[in-house]
Amino acid sequence: MSQLFVMALLWRTSDAAVVFGGKTGHLRHDQSPATHEEPSSFFGVPQQIATHLGGRQWWGFPHYDRDVNVARRDWEQFAFAHGHYGKSCTRETRYDQCTAAFVCKAGTCLECQVNRDCDEKMKCIASTIAPSGRMMCIPRDLAAQWNWREVICTVLIVITAMLSAAAGMGGGGVYVPLLLLLLGLSTKEAVPLSQAMIVGGAVVNVLMFCGERHPKFPNRPRIDYDVIMMMNPGLAAGVTIGVICHLISPQWIIVVTLVITLVITLQKSLIKGVGAWKKESAALEAQAANGGGSNNGGSSNQSIQIKLADFPAFKEFALDNTKPMLLIGSCWAVFFVLNLVKAPQCSTMYWLQLLGMMMLCVVFTVAGSHVIRSRTPSDSSDGLLTWTPTTLVMYPLFAVVAGFLGGFLGIGGGIIMGPLLMELGMIAEANQATTAMFVFLSSSLATIQFVVLGKTMPQFVVWFTTWVVVSTFVGQTGIDYMLRKYKRSSLIILSIAGVVAGSLLMMGMIGSYEVYNDYHRGADMSIHPMHLCNA
Repeated sequence: MSQLFVMALLWRTSDAAVVFGGKTGHLRHDQSPATHEEPSSFFGVPQQIATHLGGRQWWGFPHYDRDVNVARRDWEQFAFAHGHYGKSCTRETRYDQCTAAFVCKAGTCLECQVNRDCDEKMKCIASTIAPSGRMMCIPRDLAAQWNWREVICTVLIVITAMLSAAAGMGGGGVYVPLLLLLLGLSTKEAVPLSQAMIVGGAVVNVLMFCGERHPKFPNRPRIDYDVIMMMNPGLAAGVTIGVICHLISPQWIIVVTLVITLVITLQKSLIKGVGAWKKESAALEAQAANGGGSNNGGSSNQSIQIKLADFPAFKEFALDNTKPMLLIGSCWAVFFVLNLVKAPQCSTMYWLQLLGMMMLCVVFTVAGSHVIRSRTPSDSSDGLLTWTPTTLVMYPLFAVVAGFLGGFLGIGGGIIMGPLLMELGMIAEANQATTAMFVFLSSSLATIQFVVLGKTMPQFVVWFTTWVVVSTFVGQTGIDYMLRKYKRSSLIILSIAGVVAGSLLMMGMIGSYEVYNDYHRGADMSIHPMHLCNA
């Protein structure tokens, strides 16, 4: 076996040896100062050529005895012969020197340690090619890197999608933590993938709800377009402000706010759901006592029916709600264009654009209030949101708060908006459909932007979104069957509580872990407005 003879000096380390490519080099300590001279022409004479290797200063040259007839190489040439590992690098020259396979640390191309060391769409794993066992950043490949984590993640996403379908929510508060914990994705990778899954489920929800009628008022659609017209601009404005505050806030403030918000939301949802269950139970018992049916409300003649989109009914509703739909679509289109041409952070144009966006939200809200005022006033009805001069102002402000919390906490507005509409008096069936439309509008806007920016991973999007679409359809079909059979709309409210509980558990775990890490590594735990400019 050929031997590697090395006469070199390890800067700052006198008793060290280096293993390179399976060969061991011997180092000699030299106290002489560093100088740069031309290489000697005699084999075996130590050379004083300083390079960066492994974050240290190396001196001398490496040579194999089999290369006696080959010109001697310095450490830079030796490292290059063994790949990009060990080459000198800077932030600007990282990709030229290290390629995407290695990370630039301490001015040297080194192995990655965790996935977050790598670029987006890359994974830190042990290489299977020479030199084998070295930790390298390689492109993510769902099929080639498939293991038990992907199986468990898929199963949990299917369960979450079915529960979210029953609640009319997106499920992002559970999807993102699952992708972070099980697949090891970074936040920049998990959020676009989560948004793609949410929009897939939202499309199914909206298609299945668009032609359905309100359970108490058959002449009205199940989706309340007036509520969306009045509250969606405020929701969008709140999300924008919330995201800005998220960028400048320390993790502990976000986690504390998250826990408080979701605990209150969960409490109110559970109280509403349990109360509705008891009310329905009493009504069913009274019906059974009068000979109107069994005491559990079950109906044995009900069968599972495949729900499909009722486009003729949707066309009828569209004719009756032309102005609200036009305002909703116009608001979505304006925000889409503004986000595509977003100015650089903290620039003058950025602040002007932000101010213009807020003003447009006010304009769309005022236009919606004019549409409602122009109609013949109607009496307040149980299960419908009543529009008065006071509520025309208060409800959009509530939407701003809901959007702010969704953007600040990173959980989206749907998980806040659903319980909010329930508190305002909207019945469960209409709440489910209206919240689904809110989720569709926000998630579709975000997903298109991520696709345009090239942030999505096609393999992951196709796999997980397909499962979410199928699961949402199954979940909607199942909850529809249960509502017809058991006459219990409280199941929708309890599903909302279930999604909120899952989000609280998963997001709380992730957030608490990050706060723990920040504390132990001595991170600054204060508010930093300049983080907005560096985002």
